[in-house]
Amino acid sequence: MSKKALQKQFEYPLTWKDLAVLPPEQLALLSLANFAATELNILQRIYIQTAHNLTQDAALDVAIAAQRYVVLRTWSAKLFEFAAMFEDLLKQKLKDDRTLELAKEAVELFEALKKSDGYAIVRNVRHEASNHYSFSAALKNLSHVPDHANCNMYLNKLDGNSYYPMGEEVMFVGRLNRHGASIKTEEEKQQLLGLWHDWNLEANGWLRNIHERIFSEIVSARFPDRFAREKLYWFDPSLAGDMVPPSIPIFLRNNFLPKAKDT
Repeated sequence: MSKKALQKQFEYPLTWKDLAVLPPEQLALLSLANFAATELNILQRIYIQTAHNLTQDAALDVAIAAQRYVVLRTWSAKLFEFAAMFEDLLKQKLKDDRTLELAKEAVELFEALKKSDGYAIVRNVRHEASNHYSFSAALKNLSHVPDHANCNMYLNKLDGNSYYPMGEEVMFVGRLNRHGASIKTEEEKQQLLGLWHDWNLEANGWLRNIHERIFSEIVSARFPDRFAREKLYWFDPSLAGDMVPPSIPIFLRNNFLPKAKDT
């Protein structure tokens, strides 16, 4: 019999029939908060699982850094989108006072994050190198790319194992330099990564706080006698892992990825 891993979770029971009695605006806000909290918790976990140490081999290090940057940028963009959702709510004519108050609270608490180190970096990169591909931004970044930029193309028969760091050098490093970061070495990029990572953790704390407030005000207030119960799950050990060492590889050794065209 194969070994199984044990996971303890707390399950708060809810049915759609339970929730359907909520005012539509509260139900919509709860849905969005749950959606965002799940996505951002997953992105945070994936980011932690990509924390490979640099090797001092440029060809490997650009692949390691690019993978972390992709997850970091996506994580950041989602945090900004969640904050923007609350700002948009305040511009609408909401009928439900509780929904309006929760939106105001979220916006006020996010304002404090704008004073944190890393916020300006995340904000400036958000539009041009996160969820968007901007040709005009690429043109602006060209004059800010360092002379030592890695423009090699690293090719493999499997698409997922190929990478092209020139894009990172122009769209990410060039944009950061345009912001005034003046990155000259890989170590400086890693320091900036740390600043960015710290801001994301702060912002994730903000999201967790708002999510808990929404749950408390909308769900717990309506079901005061309901509580979460501990449940045990047995599953294949491959579904769980420790934070150290990182568990998401840079290269894959299988044939499930699409084959790249010969170059």
